[in-house]
Amino acid sequence: MGEMMTYKVNQETYARLFKHLLYAPVTAYELAEETGIHVITAQCLMRCLHKHKVVHISGWEKDTMGRDSTPMYKLGRGKDKPRERLSDAERQRRYRAKKKGLEFQNVLFGGLNETSKGITATCSAP
Repeated sequence: MGEMMTYKVNQETYARLFKHLLYAPVTAYELAEETGIHVITAQCLMRCLHKHKVVHISGWEKDTMGRDSTPMYKLGRGKDKPRERLSDAERQRRYRAKKKGLEFQNVLFGGLNETSKGITATCSAP
């Protein structure tokens, strides 16, 4: 098993944490990277600071699917920015467009993904 490095959350850690919060909105992942503490510890600290209104959520980072997933914290009181939410109609439109694209791909390539259903294509050389 690999050896895990542990860091104490002490005055030095808090100083580095607040130093980064002073200049720009940051995520818990960025704070963990900059301070050397574990990301879970950074998330717990940010939740605690948020609960006591020391920081507020100024924005959200999007994940690979375009959803708001990671809060960006900014020092000071302020109104939290809500997550963006797709309407049901927009969600359905995206689903149908994706489905139509997959159907077009099957028509275009002649159902090449049939191999996953147990059908195999053979090629005979002359």
